[in-house]
Amino acid sequence: MNLIKLHFINQALQFKKIEHEGKLLIISSMIVSLAQGFIFVDFPIYLNNVGYSSFYIGNLISIRTLVGSLLMIFLAALSDMLGRKKFVMIGRAFLLFSFIIYSITFDFKLLIIASILTGLAFASTSSSFIALFTEKTNISDRNVAFATNSLLTGIFMAFGMLIGGLPPVLMSIFNLSLVDSYRIIFIFCIIIVTLSLILIYKVNETYKGTRRVEILPKRSFKFVLKLSMLGLIGLGAGVIIQLFPLWFYLKFGINVNILGPIFAISQIITSIASFTTPSIANKIGSIRTIVFTQLISILILILIPFLSNYILAGIFYIIRNALMNMSSPIMNAFTMSLIPEEERAKGSAIIQTFDAIPRSIGPTIGGYFFDVGLLDVPFFITATLYFISTMLFYKMFIHIKPTYEISQEQI
Repeated sequence: MNLIKLHFINQALQFKKIEHEGKLLIISSMIVSLAQGFIFVDFPIYLNNVGYSSFYIGNLISIRTLVGSLLMIFLAALSDMLGRKKFVMIGRAFLLFSFIIYSITFDFKLLIIASILTGLAFASTSSSFIALFTEKTNISDRNVAFATNSLLTGIFMAFGMLIGGLPPVLMSIFNLSLVDSYRIIFIFCIIIVTLSLILIYKVNETYKGTRRVEILPKRSFKFVLKLSMLGLIGLGAGVIIQLFPLWFYLKFGINVNILGPIFAISQIITSIASFTTPSIANKIGSIRTIVFTQLISILILILIPFLSNYILAGIFYIIRNALMNMSSPIMNAFTMSLIPEEERAKGSAIIQTFDAIPRSIGPTIGGYFFDVGLLDVPFFITATLYFISTMLFYKMFIHIKPTYEISQEQI
């Protein structure tokens, strides 16, 4: 226990070294993660409660993922050309408009528009934010900065998941309808996304852009291509991971007031675990850290469908989620170390696109199996795809050393 305490004290002291604007970006991510946590747990169950089938719910999730994946490379290239900050702000604005739609209607046509806006938000923000955040770090604190961002955004996402358990409580206390109880949370999300947008505005971007359009990252193309070949993990994630709340709801009949705490605990433990990965990676290496944790998580994923009650399934889900995602900050830092400054947004976008396009297909596949009563089949599809992708990653990168481990001033 004392060793763990000392580790977190040491990491906290290193966090102080992160410059002020890097901390602003972390805070903006923390705030918007509240909304993301809520929408992850509640959105599929909310749609089911207002009358949509699992297949239609899967399609809405697929639409937002597909739109994001198709436009990500183009928007990232513009981001590298014109600067990253404005694209992060545009993405936050798209997210804001999607929550406005959710707060006023559940008409399917308008939900499609909201899904498209959410996809645009992802395409505009994801790679641009990583590149902007990387600009606000240097090599000496980059792993800690990414791990800290992962920890704090994860904890706030957990709070968002807890907020997701409030609609049944609001219905009971204030005698609200189902729709009105969710509308209150959607309005809260509008407020916090607006606050996140204001914080991004306060960040000064030093990177001015290349002022030339280059879709492909020339200097880091071979690494980007290898990382893009791992898109099978995206397809696997799409088949079941985004539908996990709905699986618990259909399998065990538990509502968001129970699901919210389960997913919140999972997110908190994952976030704390991710904060430990820099020191683990220092001892056994980034690649071994990523592969080891993912392989164990795949084994646990296979066991979940065989568990007889939601408590056991929830415990196994929490462990699986922590192991699968705890190495994400190390993966992000490793990826950025293979890509030069002027190619980071587009390189990251290409990698995410080849993850997101298969991921966009997954929810429709998972939703179909749910609709025909085969709730457990998606687990085995996901586990198989995860395993193949993890083994390919190990084979391709075990002997690769980071290329751009230099400070920003030296680039």
